[in-house]
Amino acid sequence: MGCFKVIGYYICEIGDTPKWLQGVSRQILSVSGCIGEQHPRWECFMGGWNRGEAREYQGKLKLDQERYQEFAETANSLFDAGRLDVDCRFLQLSDAVDFYERFCRSVFCHVVSISTTAEYYEVLENELKGSNSYGLMNGANDDSQYLGGDILGWDISGFHSFLCNSLQKILPDIKFNDMGLFAHDFCEVVHFAHQIEGKGEPVEWIPCRVGVYR
Repeated sequence: MGCFKVIGYYICEIGDTPKWLQGVSRQILSVSGCIGEQHPRWECFMGGWNRGEAREYQGKLKLDQERYQEFAETANSLFDAGRLDVDCRFLQLSDAVDFYERFCRSVFCHVVSISTTAEYYEVLENELKGSNSYGLMNGANDDSQYLGGDILGWDISGFHSFLCNSLQKILPDIKFNDMGLFAHDFCEVVHFAHQIEGKGEPVEWIPCRVGVYR
């Protein structure tokens, strides 16, 4: 398939699969906020939650008040600099790894890359230009270890996965790995993306490669 161009990097928590998605996998990793959790939560740098919710999140991260303040200030600084996007996507791998090492070691996470081929990268790049996305995309060649495949569609300020719409039900031949990602090579993921075109959310469904760094 040639090289894969990086869309961006996420710190994704590996959590229990939502009950309505049972049968996919026991646990799931996703860059879609509908079915997975990414760090830092967008509320940390865009506002939108109360003090009690912030305290609960601080407890989950197992950070004392001083470290949590540093966590929030770092997230805000990265966002203001255009290095952390509205969907919790880091534009640079070094920022994602540093943030993970400093603040997210107490949560079961991976630092992952999302990438796709040049054809689909261009489609998504054009979509992001009309959205709230800050820094668009990274564009580097993805040299990460392959974790699995996904099909993603951009909707205003973040990605939906094809799983958000339960579109796996119309793809009877798919197999999942233990993180709810396609256990298929990228050519097959492209084929599946064509099969769900026009279904579910009104988005362009983009076949994506998910790679892991940490």
